[in-house]
Amino acid sequence: MIKSSQSYLLQALYSLRSTILCMGFCAISFSLMGTGGAKGVSNNSDTNITIQLYDVVSQVLAYHPSIKEAKLNRPIADANLMASRGAFDPSIAFVRGDNISTKDNQYQSQSVDLNVPLYTGGNIKLGNRSYGGSYFSETENNFIETEIPLLKNLITDYRRTTLAKAKINLGMGEAFRDQMVNDVIYAVVLTYSEWFLAYESANRVSEVAALAKQRQLGLRQFLISGAGNAVDTMETFVQWQQYEAKRRLYEWKTEKQRLLLSMYLWDENGNPMEPATQSRPSSMGMDWIDSLVQEAHSFLFSRDSIPIIQPSIQMSRIKLQSSKLDFQLTKNQMLPNLDLKYRYYQPGNLSNPNPININETYGFGLSFQTGLFLRQQRGQYNMMKYGIAQQELNLQNKLRNYQVKSGALYKEYAIISEQSKQWNSVAENQWKLYSMEKQRLEAGDVNFFILNTREIRLLDAQLTALDYGFQRQESGINYLYYLGWLRMR
Repeated sequence: MIKSSQSYLLQALYSLRSTILCMGFCAISFSLMGTGGAKGVSNNSDTNITIQLYDVVSQVLAYHPSIKEAKLNRPIADANLMASRGAFDPSIAFVRGDNISTKDNQYQSQSVDLNVPLYTGGNIKLGNRSYGGSYFSETENNFIETEIPLLKNLITDYRRTTLAKAKINLGMGEAFRDQMVNDVIYAVVLTYSEWFLAYESANRVSEVAALAKQRQLGLRQFLISGAGNAVDTMETFVQWQQYEAKRRLYEWKTEKQRLLLSMYLWDENGNPMEPATQSRPSSMGMDWIDSLVQEAHSFLFSRDSIPIIQPSIQMSRIKLQSSKLDFQLTKNQMLPNLDLKYRYYQPGNLSNPNPININETYGFGLSFQTGLFLRQQRGQYNMMKYGIAQQELNLQNKLRNYQVKSGALYKEYAIISEQSKQWNSVAENQWKLYSMEKQRLEAGDVNFFILNTREIRLLDAQLTALDYGFQRQESGINYLYYLGWLRMR
């Protein structure tokens, strides 16, 4: 009877072991397959809400305050261009006054002036003066004046330089916008990727921890009944403790990344949003990143020359162009003032001119003025010249860095992608070893210590494969960010 009872307990123990190991095998099989989802936010169950990366990015692009701020850079540049064009707007002045010196001595004066700036430099001024009083008849004078530069301010001047800079600064406004968008989307995509890594890692460890707990409780019951092994029972307890510690760590990381993602989510009314506690990321977002990397690489390196889309390089180019305009102005300001002037003066009323009026006057003139030493102008000229040389060297360095680093980042992505595939293969092979050890345990060839070792190695391989998958995504995101490609999504 005792032998029969022990045999029955031993068979039950092996049956429980087989059941538990089969459950572990299925759970680990599921964890290796991973999870996926359809595009959009969907309720896959009563408790889980899948949030797609594409939808997060769309939400951020539509409502994030920094994105809205970035989009205002172009309207600001347009307004600056309009203000610069205002320097060439004609102006009109009207003055009328009554003057009384005594009770019987009073007169009135009126003046109208129209000033028209010329884009080629100088301006034209048309004026009218009229006077009338108690002791003299009403008189009216009309005149035209113009002044055209011949040396200084002929090629360029402050007004034309400001207007030219405002035109190229339209591109600067767009570059600032693109840089801000690129920065925000980079942070969003990286945060989502870290959330996905933490979530998937937590799933793997949670499944194995639940299995280890079930196995440990079963073996403890056998030990209490006298049919179990104390070493195997303690081994499973220690293993469950390790899994439980990892599970809590990854669950905390998952919650942390979910909260960090909420920093970038706003609704259409400007209110902050937070993903639901039961929400989860999707692997489709990671596939989207991979497709963007291939898209960017095909666009850039399938051509004879690499197009520059990095916002910081665009800003450096525009800044150099703006500095060259200032340099041309500084160089022109070193020339002496030599202006051609013309004035026409006619008394009387223009509506009834007198062609033989001897009081009409007109004539041309020249004015000349220059400094003696021009130390201020020469100092500014040298400062601008050396400053432009610095900017050209800086741009040259950036272009070289862009060419080399963009290629290096893509190679890093390709290498880590291969590493990720290798570690996925390692995890699959560890799974096969685990399956073999399970069969040996059922046959009585090995003990729980060997099986536990295989299980730990399997979980480590799975987590390492997940980590390399994240590194692949991170390298791809860094590549897209450096290129400036994320701001184009």
